[in-house]
Amino acid sequence: MRDHAIRTSLAAVAALAVLTNGTPATTAVPSSSSATGPHRSPPTWGPCPPATQPSHPHQQCADLRVPLDYDRPRGRHITVRLARITAADPARRLGTLVHLAGGPGESGLDWPADLYRDGAPGLRDRYDLVGFDIRGLGQSTPVTCGLTDAGPGPRYPDPDGSIDAMIAYSRRTAASCLRAGGPLIRHLSTANAARDLDRIRAALGERVISLYGISYGTYLGAVYATLFPHRTARVVLDSAVDPRRMWYGFIRLGGRGVAERLPDLTAWVAARDDTYGFGRTSAEVHRRYRNLVGTLDAAPFEHSGARIDGNVLRHLTLDALKAAQERRFPQIAATWAYLASTTRGDTPAATTQAPPTPVPPGDNRVALETAVHCNDATWPRRTRFYADAVRADRRRHPDDAGRSATIRPCAFWPAPSEPPVRITGQGPRNILVVQNLRDPSTPWIAGLGMHDAFLGRAALLTVEAGGHGVVGHNACATGIVLRYLTQDGGNVPLPPERRCPAGGNAE
Repeated sequence: MRDHAIRTSLAAVAALAVLTNGTPATTAVPSSSSATGPHRSPPTWGPCPPATQPSHPHQQCADLRVPLDYDRPRGRHITVRLARITAADPARRLGTLVHLAGGPGESGLDWPADLYRDGAPGLRDRYDLVGFDIRGLGQSTPVTCGLTDAGPGPRYPDPDGSIDAMIAYSRRTAASCLRAGGPLIRHLSTANAARDLDRIRAALGERVISLYGISYGTYLGAVYATLFPHRTARVVLDSAVDPRRMWYGFIRLGGRGVAERLPDLTAWVAARDDTYGFGRTSAEVHRRYRNLVGTLDAAPFEHSGARIDGNVLRHLTLDALKAAQERRFPQIAATWAYLASTTRGDTPAATTQAPPTPVPPGDNRVALETAVHCNDATWPRRTRFYADAVRADRRRHPDDAGRSATIRPCAFWPAPSEPPVRITGQGPRNILVVQNLRDPSTPWIAGLGMHDAFLGRAALLTVEAGGHGVVGHNACATGIVLRYLTQDGGNVPLPPERRCPAGGNAE
């Protein structure tokens, strides 16, 4: 199913939920042209463009020119856009804290303003807060694949497990990206983004920078801390990927992540059977959920012009599982109950059609994500490999339906221009990995992999909770992270290896 159809379906089903529930390999070395030497000119700061909608009047933006190809530093340059708010208490300033956004494909430009609105005063007072769009994204020099549909194409195999549609999409998308992306698209990689980050550090006049990375940003942070280990002050990696599995091996962990997280949801729904009528035990709820997606696989239906099938419901459920704690459980439980009544032929309550969900223009995010995944590491080439992997994972993790094991455009991509960066223990012990025990996007085993790759450089903080994202959602872990980032002095020791309870209270 095309992504615009998925978005229409998701909007229609989400609207129903609101109405029924009432709640909304080898180590790469830095290029000789990386920014380890003096920077030629500082960035010129000014008002941020209206598109970023800064929520703090002190947020300013600047453009930084970086080499397209670090092996040819005097050749073509591209632009990386930055946003910054300087420390509110200059007398107690500790340095610069740079946000590394998720994705790849999420913008970090509004992070300084967002943190001023919602974040901890200690960070606002003591750091210059910096966010940016990585090369190829958004307000930096953007990439395109020339796709007429801005969506990522089919997300799941067909109900019978076939990946033929996904093979066709992947082959077509790879060819379009390599044709329309021009010289830029083959230089969009995490290693080059890390080199850009060191240019940012130098342009800001900093000897070292502190980093907070989330999701994909943890991999960017790990690569930076490997290529430039002595340019890092304090590093926090929240909901980490496993750098030893990049990329297909890591993405395939998604089936395990869903299996580990889904019981939180089924138990929650079972405890509220009087509200949702979906079963009184976790096993009963799980069985009814599987029956429901199976029914929708076999007999999709139309609602408000949208096609609702099993994969639409799987995707909605995955989004609910990703949310921290139980924030989206009421909405998805109401959606399950509504769709169950609809497939039984019950007459649902009268509804009004929700306004359409706004769709960002262009294919920039899809193009950027595709390029980074494909340029970072070599993917398996044979389509038969993916068909076999999907078949195996549909047996092993049936609720993921083969989504995490399936083929992507990278199967038809040229080999990367450089080997993946191998994360090592060389450098200061200054990296704190924080990980939920039941994260469907970056499972706990991935955070353990990140921790182990750094050997003695990193400490691991485990939170006995579900969802994607720790800091800001668990009081115990958030407190530990903030104390680490704001403690006075140089060479601040890492917190000890420990666990935080799901409730967030300190042990």
